[in-house]
Amino acid sequence: MTNTVSQLQRLGLSRNPFPPATTGTGFLEKLSLPESWETDLRRRIGELAESEGDKALVIEGGYGAGKTFILRWIEAEVLPGYRIKPFFFENPGVAFYDLANRLMRQVGRYEVAKALWEMLYPDSLEDRQTLFSLEFGQWLASLDNRASRNKAIQSLSAALESHGLAEDEEILNKLSRLIVETGERPYFEYRDFVPRGNRSLVAEQEEPAYFQSLVKILQRITDADGIAFLLDEFEDVALPGRRLNKSQAASYVSTLRRLLDFAHSEQLWVILSTTPEGFKRTAELDESLIQRFGHRYEIPQLDADDAYWMVKQRLNSAHINGHEGMHPFSDDALDMLNETSRSSPRRLTKIMWHATGLAAKRGDNPPLTGALLQAAEAELFSGALEG
Repeated sequence: MTNTVSQLQRLGLSRNPFPPATTGTGFLEKLSLPESWETDLRRRIGELAESEGDKALVIEGGYGAGKTFILRWIEAEVLPGYRIKPFFFENPGVAFYDLANRLMRQVGRYEVAKALWEMLYPDSLEDRQTLFSLEFGQWLASLDNRASRNKAIQSLSAALESHGLAEDEEILNKLSRLIVETGERPYFEYRDFVPRGNRSLVAEQEEPAYFQSLVKILQRITDADGIAFLLDEFEDVALPGRRLNKSQAASYVSTLRRLLDFAHSEQLWVILSTTPEGFKRTAELDESLIQRFGHRYEIPQLDADDAYWMVKQRLNSAHINGHEGMHPFSDDALDMLNETSRSSPRRLTKIMWHATGLAAKRGDNPPLTGALLQAAEAELFSGALEG
């Protein structure tokens, strides 16, 4: 047992429950939000689920407001209840093919190819009974020459079309190649999704239709009622001091429009997080895109009750020896923090992480008072407490 662990145990904690990077979910067993936030978001998502239009939601908040945590909460606690399969994208690029690359690499080429083959296989070979005696790996190994591979591509293309997964001849060919060539390359590479590349799996000039087929395929092979893309801030859209050039801006608008088009025509949800600056910049580029989001949720600042609730949630995940509540901190410890710190989830989490570490290092005994939090706040944010 390390000295740090023993010091934390003396404070009644199994570990420091506050993530030092202050992003993500940490080690919470169950993700939850302040009651008012959760009630509002569940209502909005419920309305989208019952609507006929674009299933699109934007989560707007400044840096450190909790956007990533909210997306992870929606991913883990809300969407499964609607049988929606979520895919999380952290700072995706603005180019459309970047989404395809990240999406398919999340799933994995071998996994996609195997699941798709198992769905199509009875339609793609004359002897359907061999499905029960031939494994996917064995089938790949049997494609040992160009003639056998071409025959398999033709059979799979016909099966893909009969299942309504694609219609365009080139898209059918590319999707069939995705399966057939998995034996040679059982993984995806970025260039697989760059149009006009030598080994691209994307049909040239058919990126939207190809991507639409991928969405359909993922829905089928995951047995979901829909697919959700949770987009945690597009890359460079709202970085301070940086602006998209004309090409990037055009790609961003095109990508977002295509996603919203899919959200209208397919069972695809688009849930985007952005800063107020990013939201404003998107509106400047194309106001119609903003209007297509069914709901815009503006993250409120933490009030005092919500701040205490959030800290207790973290502490309870690490309490030992029957401790609960604010232990090892005093019940009013947060009252001495600057309002700017207490109302920001990221800043508050960082202060609590630093204060817990300081107390363990110095051998302080509970209850830890607001004075310790003030000291941690000053060390971390000296000169910027009003920023």
